[in-house]
Amino acid sequence: MENKKWAPSQEENLGVITSAYEFIKEELTQLQKKTGCPDSFIYDFIGRIQNEWQPESCHSIVRNKKRKN
Repeated sequence: MENKKWAPSQEENLGVITSAYEFIKEELTQLQKKTGCPDSFIYDFIGRIQNEWQPESCHSIVRNKKRKN
């Protein structure tokens, strides 16, 4: 599913998307508290995760194939 063809509903934005966003932020805050890592590490860490969700990445291709089956 391409990014250009999909947009969340207002209900999704206010519900599950906001919940996921807050959850991820809290997890990253806990990671930083437990490890003492700098913001730059968190930034790079998020970037590595982001790369796995790039539409052309092998991770994304596999996820999309699994979804279709």
